[in-house]
This record gives sequence, structure tokens and C-alpha cells, in this order.
Amino acid sequence: MKQQIIIIVVVITISVLTLNFHCGKDVLNVPYEYEFTGAVDIYPLKKSYSLNDTIWIETDLPSKFLYDSKSGLTINADTTKILFRATYNEFGTSITNPPSGFCEVISSNGNIVQQRLSQWATGGDIQYGCGKPDFKCRIGFKPNYRGTYSLVLQKEDLLGNCPGKIKPIYATVSLRYKNVDLNRDIFDGLPNSEKGGDLGTFYINKINNREAFIIKVE
Repeated sequence: MKQQIIIIVVVITISVLTLNFHCGKDVLNVPYEYEFTGAVDIYPLKKSYSLNDTIWIETDLPSKFLYDSKSGLTINADTTKILFRATYNEFGTSITNPPSGFCEVISSNGNIVQQRLSQWATGGDIQYGCGKPDFKCRIGFKPNYRGTYSLVLQKEDLLGNCPGKIKPIYATVSLRYKNVDLNRDIFDGLPNSEKGGDLGTFYINKINNREAFIIKVE
């Protein structure tokens, strides 16, 4: 009798664990309804900047219609908001973000832009779209120190839904720089010790995917 009880308990336990694993797997594998993409402008676009300059990045999204890379169609996303963000990070060894950040993050047109400090980078982000006619927004990065930096866009950010949305859209948006010249030559001129692991493979991929802009501050 005791042995039968033990067997029953083991079977139930295995069944529960299997069920939990299966459910978790289903949740993780739910595909996004849409995978939107969009373009970002840089201005002024230069090889080097001074401490008096501000590097502005701006989404080129003049409407609420977004291109869906899954279907190849343009979809109306007028009841959602995007998260537009980038991180500003210095190349080098033993780099630590100063208390004031590597740069000052600047807003425009009365929009609220959050400055976020981590150990290695200064980030800026804005949630934009609800109550607006388009997704066109911008963030400014004003350097605080001289050096060589990367300004990296985030990708596959989950779209937020505006209040009153009856059926939320389950979708991501990935933004890429429009500019062809993202100062790869400045990155290539860095010492290998400052490029990161595998001689900078991470940043090379980011530049090639138009997700990273290299900045020289003099």
C-alpha cells in the first residue's frame, strides 16, 4: 500500500511538472502579431563633434502607419505608443559612467525624455504616440567629455497600448539609422584593446545593421 502511494505521488508530480513546462513553452513561443521597422535620422551628421554640440536622433515616422516586416504590409498602429531609446557608451578599458553621465540627454517640443545611467552607459528614452498624429520624436545627446562613443539604438522593443485600447496589439518595433555612413572608419581606427571582445564583432554587427553610430568628441 505504501509503495502504491509513493508511485501515485511520483506520477502526479511528473504530470504537474510536465504541464507547467508545456504551458511555459507555449507562452514563450507565442509569435508577435506584427514586427514593425522604422528609420531614424541623425543630425548634424559629422565625423567629429565638440562639447558644445548636440547630436540629435529623430524617428522618420510621419504617420501612425508602420511597416510590418512579417507581412510586408503597412499597418495602422494608431492606438499604440513606441519606446524610442538609445544608449551612449564610451570605448575604452575600465570605463565607468560618471555621476553626471557621459552626456546630457535633451528633450524637445515639451516631450519628457528619461535619462538612464548604468555602470557602462548613459541612456535616453521616450514613450511617444498616444494622443499624437504620428510617431515622429527626437532625443538629443550633448557630450560631457571628449573621447570615442557609440550611440546604439535598441531593437525589438514591445509596443505599448494607449488607454482605451479594446484589443491590444502584440507587436515589436525595431529602429535603424537611415544614414549609410555611420563612421565605421572611426571605429576601425581604435586600438584593438578598446574594441571589445573578438576585435569588436558586437559593434561591427551593430554598425552593419545600422543600429550603431560612432561618435568622436574632440
